[in-house]
Amino acid sequence: RSTSLETHMLSDLDTLMSARGLDGLLVMGDSSGNPVMQYLVGNIHFERAVIYKPVGGDITLIHGSMERDNAARTGYRLVDRDQVYNSYGYLQRHEGNQLDAAVHMMVDILRDSGMQGTIGFYGMQDVGAGWTLLNNLADRLDGIDIQGEFGQTLFTEARATKDNRELAELAELGRRTCTVVHEVEDFLTGHAVAGDHVVKEDGTPLTIGDVRMFLRGRLQRQELAEDHQTIFAQGAEAGVPHNAGTNSVRLRTGSPIIFDIFPKGRSGYFHDMTRTWCLGHAPDHVAEAWTATKQLFDEVMARFRVGEACASFQAQACDFYEGLGHPTPRTHPGTHEGYVHSLGHGIGLDVHEGPNLSLAQGNTDVLRPGHVITVEPGLYYPDRGWGVRHEDAVALDEDGELVWLTNYPAELVLPMRG
Repeated sequence: RSTSLETHMLSDLDTLMSARGLDGLLVMGDSSGNPVMQYLVGNIHFERAVIYKPVGGDITLIHGSMERDNAARTGYRLVDRDQVYNSYGYLQRHEGNQLDAAVHMMVDILRDSGMQGTIGFYGMQDVGAGWTLLNNLADRLDGIDIQGEFGQTLFTEARATKDNRELAELAELGRRTCTVVHEVEDFLTGHAVAGDHVVKEDGTPLTIGDVRMFLRGRLQRQELAEDHQTIFAQGAEAGVPHNAGTNSVRLRTGSPIIFDIFPKGRSGYFHDMTRTWCLGHAPDHVAEAWTATKQLFDEVMARFRVGEACASFQAQACDFYEGLGHPTPRTHPGTHEGYVHSLGHGIGLDVHEGPNLSLAQGNTDVLRPGHVITVEPGLYYPDRGWGVRHEDAVALDEDGELVWLTNYPAELVLPMRG
């Protein structure tokens, strides 16, 4: 890959390190809740692991003895931490001082790694603990300069593109998510209506809490997990994009529901999609806003191809909505009404990662092979009691071809069958 549109994946770590002037890298922490570690080890559990790699050299994984079978699955060079860098031994030598013990263990690891020069440090830890550890470590190193990154790091750049193996996992995750959404749709529309409320067999109102309980059971069947609460919000709550919805709210016909579902699969990757539904019928003003939003979505997707500037899509969305008289982040920064957010974001081991379809200063991203992005235009008027959003996840495969990861109908009104 030699063009300006080249992709960066796990196999490109040496290239990315050299571009940053790094002589090596080191990653610390548990694998869970630590996307950089998880990117390197996959869906394998490790606690207090350390990974290091010199430029041009192999990856070494330092792991606990109880995780040696897991470690063997990675194919990396392995070091058993409990045999070589026993934490109890370090604590004993440093009279129970946890900081001194941790610092001296890292000094020994770096010495044994043979790495010299500028080493990039990555991974997840409490901010204060990490700051304290690295500051104390830096004072004890000879021939090694610790470097951190902010913003577009080596790993955010590498993770922004996915290879075809990752895309296959993401496609399967999309299929499972759409299966759950279809089951929720069937669950909703199978209920009866009394007046303007949706009711259960015993005549009591169906609530958002009831829907959540059903949803979680279906997610479990598909081996999907809620990393944080799925958005199922109705009426005014649908007018605040990240309002998850109140469990006690009774479902009403004609009131727009935003159903934004972003489950995590066993592989650690996320899907992300949104549908806006009105049960039974939709008010004219909601239907008008939804139709416009879907039109914008279609127009964006018509020019979604390798080489297009990511920021240009947000500019297109602002042009479109401003032309209809709605406030946007460009005309009214921080607005709570109209179009209030950017058009989309990358997804992968985080539900929000690069690239971004935003107008943020410094966003020079262009669409590249391997990008996986959600496109999610929407309009929000909480004081008027409504919001609409439409979101699909799409990808550009290694050949630059568009792949739809969300394959689900775009229908505002769901006829009630109960």
